[in-house]
Amino acid sequence: MKKIVFALIGSGMALASANAMALGLSATGGEDSVSVEATQSLLPGWQAGLGYYSTDDSGHNTKAYSGSLMFSPWLPGVDLSVGARYQYLDSDYYGDGGGLGLGGSAYVGTPIPRVSVGGYGFYTPEGLTHGDVDESYEYGARARFHIIGGSYVYAGYRYYHADFDDHGGETLDSGPVLGASVGF
Repeated sequence: MKKIVFALIGSGMALASANAMALGLSATGGEDSVSVEATQSLLPGWQAGLGYYSTDDSGHNTKAYSGSLMFSPWLPGVDLSVGARYQYLDSDYYGDGGGLGLGGSAYVGTPIPRVSVGGYGFYTPEGLTHGDVDESYEYGARARFHIIGGSYVYAGYRYYHADFDDHGGETLDSGPVLGASVGF
């Protein structure tokens, strides 16, 4: 009986230690856009996130609210994350609506110490949308510098496109971005 109790306590402590640095906060900014995101580890390899994004790049303010569930398997030499993100777009001009997108990110190290390069992307097909949004996709490329622990600064490019009822395809954001991410 003691072995079972110690095994359960040990498993709980291992799970808790895996989540000890589980909270992450990130922010990005471009010429006409800003975004913030908070992530929380749920189990080893699994993270949930909440985000806010605002852009005026198209000349019409659009806000996005998102929630994500991502899985990050351990792979040597690659920082990989795959999963799903629900995003709701709120625009007085284009309309309101959202959908469930699939995507992820991948980063690999470079010969420059502490620097990695990679990108991310999410695609929301028409069959998984509602409201005025018919389809959307977002992708970006980044170079990031690892400061310490789970903290980075990065520079890159972001492109965001959505198809709306009565408006067709609209580029909501495109251009360079700077950002930082801090892990606790």
